[in-house]
Amino acid sequence: MTLGDAALVVLAFALYVRTLAPSVLPADSGEFQLVSYVLGIAHPPGYPLYTLLGKAFTLLPFGDVAFRVNLLSAVISAVTLWLLSRCIRLVSSSSLAGWLGAGCLGVASTFWAQATTANIRSLMVLLVAAQVYELLAYERTGKQGHLIAFALALGLGVSHHSSMLPLMLPYLAFLLLSAHRETRQARTWFWPAGAFVVGLVVLLYLPLRSRMNPAFDPAPIRTLADFAGHVLALGFRGDMFYFVRPEDLLARLQVFGNILILQFPLPWLLLGSVGTMCLLLDQWRVGLLVGGVFGVNSFLALTYRAPQTVEYLMPAYLVLCIVSAFGLWELVRRLEKRGVRAACWGAMTIVVFCGFVARYPSYVELSRSHAARSYAEGVLKAAPAGAVVLSNWHYATPMWYLQMVEGLRPDVQVQYVYPEGAEPIAKTWLRRMSRAAAKGPTLVTNQYPEFRNTSYVLTPAGGAYLVSQGEATRAPEDAKSLQVLLGERIELISYTASPLALGAGETVAVRVYWAPRVKLDRDYSVFVHLIGEGGVPIGQGDTRHAAAQYEVGQMILDEYHIPLLPTVRPGRYQLVAGVYFSPVEGGWERLVTADGRDTVPLAMVEITPSMVAPVTRHNIQARSSLGYTLLGVDYDRSVADRLRVYLHWRADRDSSLAPEVVLRSQGNLVATAALPLVLPGACFSTVSDVTASVTNVEIELRVPAENASGMWWMLGGVPVGHRLTLPAAASDSRYVPLGGEMVVVGVTFPRQVVAGKAMKVELRFLAARPIVNDYTVSVSLSGQDGVFWAQHDGTPAMGAIPSLKWIRGDRIRDEHRVIVPAAATGAGQLWLTVYDAFTIQPLAVLDERLARLGQGTRLELGSVEVGQN
Repeated sequence: MTLGDAALVVLAFALYVRTLAPSVLPADSGEFQLVSYVLGIAHPPGYPLYTLLGKAFTLLPFGDVAFRVNLLSAVISAVTLWLLSRCIRLVSSSSLAGWLGAGCLGVASTFWAQATTANIRSLMVLLVAAQVYELLAYERTGKQGHLIAFALALGLGVSHHSSMLPLMLPYLAFLLLSAHRETRQARTWFWPAGAFVVGLVVLLYLPLRSRMNPAFDPAPIRTLADFAGHVLALGFRGDMFYFVRPEDLLARLQVFGNILILQFPLPWLLLGSVGTMCLLLDQWRVGLLVGGVFGVNSFLALTYRAPQTVEYLMPAYLVLCIVSAFGLWELVRRLEKRGVRAACWGAMTIVVFCGFVARYPSYVELSRSHAARSYAEGVLKAAPAGAVVLSNWHYATPMWYLQMVEGLRPDVQVQYVYPEGAEPIAKTWLRRMSRAAAKGPTLVTNQYPEFRNTSYVLTPAGGAYLVSQGEATRAPEDAKSLQVLLGERIELISYTASPLALGAGETVAVRVYWAPRVKLDRDYSVFVHLIGEGGVPIGQGDTRHAAAQYEVGQMILDEYHIPLLPTVRPGRYQLVAGVYFSPVEGGWERLVTADGRDTVPLAMVEITPSMVAPVTRHNIQARSSLGYTLLGVDYDRSVADRLRVYLHWRADRDSSLAPEVVLRSQGNLVATAALPLVLPGACFSTVSDVTASVTNVEIELRVPAENASGMWWMLGGVPVGHRLTLPAAASDSRYVPLGGEMVVVGVTFPRQVVAGKAMKVELRFLAARPIVNDYTVSVSLSGQDGVFWAQHDGTPAMGAIPSLKWIRGDRIRDEHRVIVPAAATGAGQLWLTVYDAFTIQPLAVLDERLARLGQGTRLELGSVEVGQN
């Protein structure tokens, strides 16, 4: 290992440790953390090699067990980058190309994410890197030791994951076409065959350990059929080659393009094309090897039905970096002037560094997240003695980890609710819930609309829901007492609210417990408002009740998720609650307290300034002399005849002045907006609504009642005058924030469709932050009278890019095919809802104009005309 290689490994390891996940993780990662500690059996294909390596890391003397297993991925990934740099050096003879190629993969979104969490993909890529390196080394030297090392790495790879078996196709083709004739002689393969078998020996861990009845072994291996089914993951064979129809494969190829853009900068992908052509011309055997690995892995991943395509493609990312780095080297070595060559190297170094800068804040934020631990601990601690917790896979594994590794609440039985054949998942949950509730205390992590039509009452408990039947709702011990009677009819008993300190675009959750004190004779609505300046609500929610059916004294729970607009200013705001009804003559009327108040104060909410810049489609970075930088601009035309202009800012220094931004169009003033006084480094957004016909927008900053002539703009270090011209707004501009998690930035669909046919709807999202929740995207079609016609729900990008893989700034293309009913005709409306896959809680549309139009959680995408065939 050279000094440069050592520096590469140390820097990569330091980066991944700095951004390492701090503790237990959800889903598969939580399972791997658990099985590593207890030496259990993971889900098929079992991953015995990873389990044994993970066990070794659990013996480290620092951090909790989960952190130690996460650390294994950091080590594996750093070594992978070293092997990648050596592969590139073998094909290009350039150390610099090797380091740049390793750096580009090292800061790629998915590789970085896997390097900081417990997972089996990192080890898979390491083994592929070792296999490719040994084949390339054999091609250069002809030494049989490289063949033996390759065979051992292949055996370990196959024992780790059976999906490596198809990679033998390009490997065998490369060896049969090798310049070394020995590869076509049987005696050459005696020792490599032995090494391959040695690599497979680790598979014996599965039946041997299963016989010992480990603490975690959901599907014990007792027969040869059990062993084969587990190792080959035969239970998932129905998902293989799922997307093979031409139209599906074409759509998946478009998703593939989106995935590659998420991982690598465009220049790097273009260099990949150059490198591929050069390899096929100059080193055609190497070209066939890396091209074969790329093609086989990509085909298997793209045709496989599973919501982790971005991870399955990691071997393809590896070999792509080999050909891209080779393309860079071929380009540079053909340049005659040394200065031009140096500039080319420097430019690509900057490109790689920009990828690091763009993604680093997201992974730092994720490294501070204890979301899985907080949720799992909350549920287990809230569960009654001897309770059953019915859980999705996402949260079952961290709860099992806390029970088996840390000894938390072993009396609670956590059961994973899995899909059972063709039965709808909601029906499966309801059946399992009914069975468990009949035997004792039961909690569920998921909610479905089908639960509402049952006699079960779901009461929030530590993040999950306690199931009861015919029992009164109970307020938790930490609920704040109110005991306020409104209109001598309804008592607000208590409430909970959290968090009480949050930023713009985030959500405060409020639960209000109330009860009728007399028999009610009409419908009532309970509301919660967050009150801003001048008593104007800046966030609200209400729930209407057919209250006449409630018994006197029956406690009712209403749950609200109050979203904050992305443009709300930092400060302290008051949460209030109340009750109103609609008289027969129209309008609404609030119930009042004995002293005449129509609202009841709850908690104070502190809205803090954000130190992270808002995401934008139009990056500007223009500095003003007043100490504010315009970071970007976005436009939205969701409301007819109006153009909304979002301006994103950062305060660069302390100021006692309160400037305002002035928008002009062709010299005419069209809008003004005041900028808040915030701490240096704080970021915020302002919004202005202008007529849709406004073009050529210019902005200037000024201090009211003062001369603005000295206020100038700097763009790229160059003065551009007192007014700054903004980028033009497209005719279909969209910028609609959803729950502070993502932004809808585009939608495309046909305006005329045929009944009985499928219509394609393409959505474009911009991730506002690194997302840790799994969201489902729902596109529905209804008639003008609101009658439901059709709907398509799914994980984004045909399941290939789940939202919990998104980091800040990711741009996701999401295609849906909505089948228009044969009986539909006339005008229809297209709608979008994004909701939590487990709780079914929709993300709020953070636009007060759209909320007033009834689009608080369901965004209108546009109208279509349905005709008959």
